[in-house]
Order: sequence, then structure tokens, then C-alpha cells
Amino acid sequence: MFFFVLLLLGGLNEVRGEFLSSEECDFQLSYLDTILICHTADRPAVRLGKGEFVAKDHLGNFEINDTVLQVVDLTEYNIISGNTFAFFNSEVNIGVNLVVFEDEEKGLYEVKLEFPPEYRVELEGFNRIWLELVADPFEFIYGGGEQFSYLNLRGRVYPIWVREQGVGRNKSSSLTQIMDANSNAGGDYHTTYWPQPSFISSRKFYFESSYSTYHELDFTQSDRHVVYWHINIPTEEEGSACQSCHLTFLVKPSLMEIVQALNPGQPPLPDWVYNGAILGVQGGTDKMLNYLDEAQSQGVEVAGLWIQDWSGKITTEFGTRVFWNWEWNSTWYPVLDELIKDLDKRNIKVTAYITAHLNIDGEVYQNCSQNNYWLTEENGERLLQDFGQFTIGTVDIIRPSPDCNCINVGRGWYKDLMKKNLVNFGFAGWMADFGEYTPTSARSSFADRWWGDQHGEVLHQIFSEEWAALNREVVEESGKLGDIMYWMRSGGIGSKSSQVMSWAGDQTVDWTQSDGLGSSIIAALSLSMSGMGLSHSDIGGYTTIPQLNLTRSKELLLRWAEYAAFTPVMRTHEGNVPEANHQIYSDENTMQQFARLTKIYVALANYTREAVRQNSEESIPVMRPLFLQFPDDPETYLQEYEYMYGDDLLVSPVLDPGVEVWTVYLPLGNSWIHLWSLEEYSEGVVIDIPASLGYPPVFYGAGSTWESLFIQISQDFN
Repeated sequence: MFFFVLLLLGGLNEVRGEFLSSEECDFQLSYLDTILICHTADRPAVRLGKGEFVAKDHLGNFEINDTVLQVVDLTEYNIISGNTFAFFNSEVNIGVNLVVFEDEEKGLYEVKLEFPPEYRVELEGFNRIWLELVADPFEFIYGGGEQFSYLNLRGRVYPIWVREQGVGRNKSSSLTQIMDANSNAGGDYHTTYWPQPSFISSRKFYFESSYSTYHELDFTQSDRHVVYWHINIPTEEEGSACQSCHLTFLVKPSLMEIVQALNPGQPPLPDWVYNGAILGVQGGTDKMLNYLDEAQSQGVEVAGLWIQDWSGKITTEFGTRVFWNWEWNSTWYPVLDELIKDLDKRNIKVTAYITAHLNIDGEVYQNCSQNNYWLTEENGERLLQDFGQFTIGTVDIIRPSPDCNCINVGRGWYKDLMKKNLVNFGFAGWMADFGEYTPTSARSSFADRWWGDQHGEVLHQIFSEEWAALNREVVEESGKLGDIMYWMRSGGIGSKSSQVMSWAGDQTVDWTQSDGLGSSIIAALSLSMSGMGLSHSDIGGYTTIPQLNLTRSKELLLRWAEYAAFTPVMRTHEGNVPEANHQIYSDENTMQQFARLTKIYVALANYTREAVRQNSEESIPVMRPLFLQFPDDPETYLQEYEYMYGDDLLVSPVLDPGVEVWTVYLPLGNSWIHLWSLEEYSEGVVIDIPASLGYPPVFYGAGSTWESLFIQISQDFN
């Protein structure tokens, strides 16, 4: 059973009938042999502090200045009751209570913080807290939301702040340095659209903070993990605790069981998704149809078309951008309403693009500009932001708190707009983009949900989660859940329960592991360890900067496509400068090679459906790290770019240009059969395998129930 281990120097304390001794900890919170918190006077588990926080926005790339002004160690502790434990410093008369609730059936602790009245005066101005958790020198740490550079987070500090992922994301690279100098847009190893103050330890426990403020997860020490976040001490009228805020510890016998417990199971994908690739095309009705005809003439299996410029386009220094006026542009896309119906009869869906923002030069905004639908600044003026040579207003989409007997009319208006202009128009899905740009100066009309000075900070952190919830409601209320697929890049703790598909955002069109092809794999696997089991990426990447020779090559496009055939969704993107990139339609040979890969994806449809069902019903992610399936093999914890696709396929994407052979590790557990040669290999070995273009290293476990399908694919596509 679950129990607390609480010890005082000089004697034992009985808690829930358990007696344990320890020479190391004054206070210990454990589950069996897994120690979570160890407190001593010399190494206190809790600290409180004061600080100042500034997050300056540069087009979604935030310059963060988090200054700590004072830190007080809470060296003393006391047992208040059977589940309430006080940590305090009597010299300065400040402290906090940890109220621990146990759910034995689920195997978790929920910990709420309370600030007792006797400390309230001295606590004035305190707004920082540190919690130290026990670490092991040989421990691996995963999760943190969606990360891009490293699957194992150990050895680094991860600021948890929703933002753009950055361009380059490597401070030692010239690309990142140039982007930082120009617009503070270079990013770093930790910058991401979807950060979470949560992680999974290889010691088989999970930690999560529900506080929607800035956090830092510090995994740099050998014996302690330090979680740091911003708090707001409740006023006397608010009581002693933040009722919606808590910490969660979850301990299970295996990492897979932990992942299953935190993954709510996203709905199955629409059946049409498995019919082939979703082709990203732009340029109006004629171009869209020409691209489709060309693709089909070369044998490309097409499930859908993604026309992000359905509402029109504008041109900026960064390239072609969509006109954020979320209604059908009948001049740019004539007869689109009828064309959607005609294509549907051919089993080809049309998908679109939308954000929670509107270009102020568009008719949709102009027609509603006088309404109280919008986020505002601190002074009450409407929040207007530069999104890169165009100005937008942001809809206040925030849900009122449950105890507020009120309605957000702006949110309701936007849901109706999406139902009318997307769902009822006939689109089968859309990219629900952005969610990261809300500045800390922003204010919602529903301020009762948040705490005083941190209103803007919390609003920024949760906006992407609210955006996900709104999209889910639009689809569900339209009766289209399971028919419509929307995909999103930004998120937080609550997003996994609202999203139906994530995508990895704007990778650079290159081979770099920090921001190119390899980073999209880390993104999917880290999300799988954070509760989101469905993910994909833009085939070939997105961010293109011709002035810096950052353009997409044919080889990169096809290597990305060959690995995308072994992901839940194959979707292309032309990039922000389409004419500078190699496209699937750039030459006949590219189209033919891409066609073969789409046929492989379609041939795997039933297998992928089963993997998606498994995620939906059993909460086992579709793309998952090797160690989730082979936890007893130590080598699997070191493999960051290989993954299991469903239960049976091991995929090891080629990440470097100009190679014909790739090194692969085959886990212990069963022998492995190479998909293309059908040659069998032993378990627990490192091999060099032929990997010419179009033949990514893929293996299946000997004796797989899907073996006949895999043999057929090998025979049909060799």
C-alpha cells in the first residue's frame, strides 16, 4: 500500500501504522523503496523567496529576466496532523504547510500548499518557492512537455514558459546567433511551444505541478532535483490555499503504467486520414487542383489537401503569410464551397488554418471591433500586437471559472464563427496555430480565475490550453469528433485532454538535431512521456531563410517523408518561402519517390489504426521511446532517436545527409527482422544496416501477429 514515511531525529513517529527508520532524513516522503522528498536542517526540502519577473515579448520569443531578491531556507518542520506537515523558519516567522492527500487506488499523492495565518504578515512580498526532490546519480528524466533537443533532461535546467521554439535553438551555431541578433528569435535547447512543469523519472515516479506560472526544472545536481516556481500568497479573504493548485506525485511499478495513467487517451483519428498524405498547397483554386492532379498522376496517395491560405495571403519579410481574416476568400479560392463537396466524393478532404487572432485590416475584425470580445492591456485598452508586419487583435477565449455565474461572449462568438466558417463550410480539419504570443501585460475579462499580480503571467501560460479547449468544444458541439482532425503546436498540462493531434511546429529545413529533422523525433517522444500520444511533423520542415542559405534539399525532403510514413499522419508543408525549397512536385523523380512512401503509409493503415486505438483506449502512445517497451534493457535508455511505432515496428530514422548505411540498436526481448531484406538479427546488438534513400531502417519483432502484412509490404515496395 501507499504510505508516508515521517521521521524525527531522536525518535520514530507512527504514521498510518507504518514504522520505518532512517539515518539520512529528518522528514521523508516515500513510496516503498522510492524516496520522493528527504528533508534535513542542513538540506531543507522547501525554500521561500522574493523576486521580480519580466518576460519581454519579441514575436513570441520571450526575453526572460527572473530576478531572485531573497531566499529563506525552511529548516524546521512539524507534524500538524496525519496529513499536514509544516515547514518553517522560526527566526523570520515564515512557513508553508504541505497537505498531502493519498489516492491509494491510483497510486498517487496530491500535495496542496497552505500559508497559515500566523505567517501572513511576514510572508508579505514572498512570491517564490523551491521544492527539492531526491535524485539518483544514474537516473534518467523524461517529459517536460514537448522538448526538441534532448529526450533525457538530466544535466540541464528547463525554464517552463510557453513561447516560440526559436530558429536554430543552439547558442553556439551561427544561425541561432544571427537570429538572436536580429530579433531575439534564435531560441535555445529548452525553448518550446508546449512546456510542462512535469517529468517522469526512471526511478518510476512522476511529478507534476498544476501552478500556471513560470517554473524551472533543475536536473543538474546528482542527488537532488529542484523544482522552482512563482506563487502568490493568498489574501486573508482568499483563505490559506490556492484551491485550484496542487502538486502530484505518481508512483507505479513501471514507466509504461505511469505513462498510461497520465495520458487521457486522445480520440481515434478520422478514417480518412489513413488514405494517404495531406498535401500542403497554396495559391488558389487552380493551383490547388493542378497540384492534386500532378500528384495523383504520379501515383501519390492523397488523403487531403491543406490550404492554409483559404482566407487569402499577404507578403512579409519572412515570406508569404496567411491573411488572418477567418472567412472564405472567394476571389482567391473561387468555387471552393462546391469543390469541397466534389473532392469529398473522391475521398479527398480539404483542411484549413486558423488562429485565435484576427488581422485588424480584415472584415471579420472590422465588423466586430466595437464588441467586447478582445483581450486588453493593463490599462483597459485593447491588446493589439505586431505579428510580423501585420497587426492583430486577440479574442478573449478564456473560460470563466466554475464558480463564476457568467458567460464569455467573445469566446462564444468565436466558437460560432469557427462552426460556420470551418465546420459548416465543409472543412475536414485545420491547423489551429499559435497560442504562445500573449504578453504578460494582457488581461482577460475573467480575472476572477487568477491571482493578483500574476494575472498576466498565468494568462500567458494557459492561453494555449484554452485555445485547445475551444477547438475541442467546436468539434464536439458540432457532432464531428472522430470526423474532423485539428492539429496544434502550443500547449500545457491541460492540452492533452483537449487536443486530438499535435504537430512539432516550425523546424528548420536542415539536418540539425537542435532544430531540424532529428528534433521532430525528440518532440514526439517527449510528448509521449508527457501524456500526449498522437504527434506528427511538417515533412521537410518549415523555417526557410534563403539569405542564410537555409533552404530545403531534395534529400532532406525525402528522408523526412520516409520516416513520416511511420508516423500517424503524413503531411507536407511548402515552408515559409516555398519557391526556395525543394517540394514534392519539384521534379518527377521526387514525386514518384514520394508516391511510393505514401503507398507504404496506406499499406500500414490497419496497423496504424490499431496503434491509434491503443492510444485512445489503453493510453499507450503511438510513437514511444524504446525503454517504455523494453524497460529491462539498459541500452534502450540511451537511444533518443529510435522509437517503437505501435507494439511491433522499430524505426530508426536516418538523420544525416549522404549516407547509405545507418547504425541501429536492436533491443533485448526478441530477435528482429529487417523490413526490407527480411533478414533476421539477434537481440541486444548494434548493427550497421543498408539505408539507401527510401528504405529507412525499420524492423519488426520476430513472431509479430502483423508479420504477414510486413512481409507483403517488403515484397511490394522493394
